Amino acid sequence: MELRTLRYFVQVAEAESFSKAGEHLRVAQPALSRQVRKLEDELGLRLFIRSGRRIELTEAGRLLLARARALLRQAANLADEVRTATSDLSGTVSVGISPAVSEALAPLVFEGCREDHPKLIIQFVEGFSSLIMDQLLNQELTLCLLHNPPAHASLSVHPIMPDPMYLVGPPPGATQLAPVCDGSDVGALPLILPNDSHALRILIERGMAETGEKPNIAIQTDGFVTTRALVAAGRGYTILPYSGIRDLLAAGRVSAARLSHLNIPWTLSLVSRTDKGCAVQAHAILETILRRRDKLMAPDSLVAA
Repeated sequence: MELRTLRYFVQVAEAESFSKAGEHLRVAQPALSRQVRKLEDELGLRLFIRSGRRIELTEAGRLLLARARALLRQAANLADEVRTATSDLSGTVSVGISPAVSEALAPLVFEGCREDHPKLIIQFVEGFSSLIMDQLLNQELTLCLLHNPPAHASLSVHPIMPDPMYLVGPPPGATQLAPVCDGSDVGALPLILPNDSHALRILIERGMAETGEKPNIAIQTDGFVTTRALVAAGRGYTILPYSGIRDLLAAGRVSAARLSHLNIPWTLSLVSRTDKGCAVQAHAILETILRRRDKLMAPDSLVAA
């Protein structure tokens, strides 16, 4: 089973068309079809169901697609590791990033790597934390940037910085709801929070319970973008880290106050697999972020006493 044949198979499967895959690969369609038939003969299984110009993956084809993607990623990582050992850091690094930190981190990582490692190509993949963690474990990503990652034997966690929590509300004059201030009573406010199994919701409830408070849930949504939009529209208040609201604050679309009296540990971390090639790239990007960490921190004017 050759890597080239697997690349052809993956391209056909993703394009759902031999002709489109051939155009992308710049390979004649008959030659592409022969390679896929060769793969099917080698496995003794049909990988596609052909119906006219339309093709669909069989169950065996879907399984092979998942494994082939991981294998091709491993092959690319191996090539990057060899290049890294013999020259300046280069190759492609696929970075999983959650919506909650993409606004703050993606530009910083991109610009920082362009300055520190100009031969390194950064490919961002945005998704919920659980999704990009699964992709990292399946070797579809090189590393992830997210909050409070769970421990795993196959992963290394590199803390970047604590990300303090803020009570977030509408700006002055937006609706009948008042903007937040340092003395706002969190337990009395209508809150917009994730569902009760969400990691952030669990930490918020635990932190409030320690002070004898209980959240007053007005709206429940797991959507980060939805939560921010509802708060900016004056439909309630929420609790988020500074990295998740810095753009809204800069635009004057929300108000915020540091929740210094609540214990809600929320740490921004870089997560990588433990294999050597990923460790080298993860360390380089970690150092790039740490050298520019002050750009992620809240200005003093937002920090409650």
